[in-house]
Amino acid sequence: MIRPKEPKETLRFSGIAASRGIAIGPAYRYFRALLYAEDHELALSDVGHEIEQFDSAVRKARQEIEKVRRVAEQKVGTPASSIFEAQMMMVSDEFILSTIRQRIKQERKPAAFAVDTEFSAHKKMLEASESPVMRERADDVEDIKQRLLRYLLDRQKWLSKLEVPSILVAESLTPADAILFTQSSMLGFAIDGGGLTSHVAILARSLGIPALVALHSAAEHIETGDTLILDGERGELIVCPDPETQRGYEQEQSFVLGSGVEALGLIVEPGEPLARTADAREVKLLMNLEFGSEVAVLEAERLSEATATADGKKRLGLGLVRTEHFLLLHDDFPTEDEQNELYLNLAERFYPAWVTLRTFDVGGDKVLSGTYREDNPFLGWRGLRISLDEPDLFLGQLRAILRASARGNVKLMFPMVTTADELERALAFLQEARNMLHATGDAYDEHMPVGIMVEVPSAAIMADSFIPMVDYVSIGSNDLTQYTLAVDRGNDLIAPLYQELHPAVLKLIRGTVEASKRGGKPISICGELGSYPLATPLLVGFGIDEISVSPTAVRSLAARLRLLNYTECKELTDRLLAECVSPEEVKRQILQFLSERHLIDVFSETTLRSGFGARLIKK
Repeated sequence: MIRPKEPKETLRFSGIAASRGIAIGPAYRYFRALLYAEDHELALSDVGHEIEQFDSAVRKARQEIEKVRRVAEQKVGTPASSIFEAQMMMVSDEFILSTIRQRIKQERKPAAFAVDTEFSAHKKMLEASESPVMRERADDVEDIKQRLLRYLLDRQKWLSKLEVPSILVAESLTPADAILFTQSSMLGFAIDGGGLTSHVAILARSLGIPALVALHSAAEHIETGDTLILDGERGELIVCPDPETQRGYEQEQSFVLGSGVEALGLIVEPGEPLARTADAREVKLLMNLEFGSEVAVLEAERLSEATATADGKKRLGLGLVRTEHFLLLHDDFPTEDEQNELYLNLAERFYPAWVTLRTFDVGGDKVLSGTYREDNPFLGWRGLRISLDEPDLFLGQLRAILRASARGNVKLMFPMVTTADELERALAFLQEARNMLHATGDAYDEHMPVGIMVEVPSAAIMADSFIPMVDYVSIGSNDLTQYTLAVDRGNDLIAPLYQELHPAVLKLIRGTVEASKRGGKPISICGELGSYPLATPLLVGFGIDEISVSPTAVRSLAARLRLLNYTECKELTDRLLAECVSPEEVKRQILQFLSERHLIDVFSETTLRSGFGARLIKK
C-alpha cells in the first residue's frame, strides 16, 4: 500500500521583486551544473587540432547566441534583445580570442582550460568593478564561458523546456535561459542571485512575467512539484502554502482577471479616464512604464485603446515613464536624436493621452558604468544632482523631450528634487533648452506641463515652496519611504523594516497633498503604494487626484476604487494619523475598516503578510 506523502511545512522567503505580477503553480527545480576544465600539456602535434576545436566552438556559440537574439527580438522587441548583441560582442572580442589561441599555441594548454581561465579572469575583473551594473554583467561572461566549455568538452545541451506550466527555481539564470524557457510554459522564475539591473531581471520585465531575485538560500529548500506562490508585488516566495494563503492569492488573481480589459470600459467613466468612488469622488488613472519593455508598452497601449472614446481617442495615459531604464540596455549614452525618436514614438502611440517623461534618475541602485564610486550612493550623486552636474547631457535630454512635445501631450518631470535651489537651476536649464530650439526653429509645446517628484522628506516638508514653481506634483512613495525610515528598499537583510504604511510616511504624504491643494496644483502618486490594496482607502482619503500604477495593476485598482466611499476614507485617514504610532496599528485599523464593509476578500488581505528577510521561516 502506497502511503500518501506527508504535507510539507510552509516556507516563506523574502527577496527583491524584479518583475511584477503573481504566479501560482508547481516548482521546477532547475540545476545548471557548471563546467570546469582540467589542465594538462598538449602534445605538439595536437596544438593545431585544439585551435580548430576552439574556433569551431566560437562559431557554434555565436550561432546559438544569434538564434536566441532572434527569439528575444520577436518576444520583447529590439531594445531588450540588444542584451544578446552585447554577448555576441564578448564572444567576438579578438583580444580575448587571440589570447586564448596564443596560450594554446605557446603554452600548449587545452582549449577548454584556456577558455576557463581567461573568461574567469575577465569575470573576476567585472565582479571587482565599482559599478553594480558592471558587476551584474559578470553573469553574461560566465554564460559565454559555459557555452564554449559545453562544445569543447562535448557535453549535452542544457534543458530549456518545461513539460507543464511551472515556476522555475534556480540558484541563477542566464538571459538565454529566460528567453528559451518562456517558449514553453514558464509562469515565472525565482532565483537566489541577481539584482534589479541584471540582464535576466530586465528581460523578465520585458517579457511581462513575474520574477524574484536575491532570494539567497531559497532554491535548496525547494523540490520539483512543490506548490509555489511567487508574489512579484510584495517580493515574497511562498513554498507549499497553507490553504488559506493559497485561497487568498487565488482570489486576488481572479479579482484582477475579472476586472479585465473588457470590464475596464465600465469601470472608467466617459470623458477623462476617471474611476469614481461609490460617492462619486473622481480619481484619474494613469500607468507607469519602463523603457526597453515592448511587452509593457503593448499592454499599456491595449488598455489605453480599451478605454478610448467612441471616435478612438486614447484617454488612459502614462503617469511615469522611467527613461533611465533605456540606459541599462546600452553601453553608450544615447544621443539627443536617439532619445527624441523614443520619446516621440511614445507620444504618438498614446496621443492624445498624456505621456509623462521623467528625466534620467540614475545613481543609487541605478548607477551607470564609469560613474564615481560612492560609499553610500543612495545619499550621494544621483537623480537631478547628476543632471545638474552634467549640463551637456541634461540639455540634450531636455531638448529631446521638448521636441517630442510638439503635439501637446507630453509632460516633463524632475526626479529627486531636494531643495528649491535645485528646482530653480533645473528650470533655468529647461528655459535654455527652449531658447536653443527656438533659435533653430524646432517645434515644441511652449506650455508643456512641468512637475517634480516628491521623494525625500525635505521636499515633502517644504512642499509649499516648490509648488508655485511647477504645474503638478507627483509623490514617489518608494524612495520617500526608504529615506524617511532610513531603510534601503533593495537590501533584503532589512526588508521587514521597509514599511510603506508607517505613520511617518503617511503624514509626509498627507502634508504634500494638502500643500498641493493650497497651491491649486494637481497631485498624483506613482510609487508602489498606488497598487498596494491596503493603501487604496488611504490614498482616496488623502484626496489624491491621480494614481499611476503598472499596466497590470490598472484593472484591479479601478475596480477597488469603485467600492470605496471618499467621506468614509477621509474619516479613516484622519483617525489613523491622529491615533496610530506604528504600521501595525495602521494596518489593523484598515483591516477593521474593510471588514466592517465586507471588503476583506476583495482587498486580498489574506495574501498581505509581513516578510521576514531572506531566511527560512517555519510556519
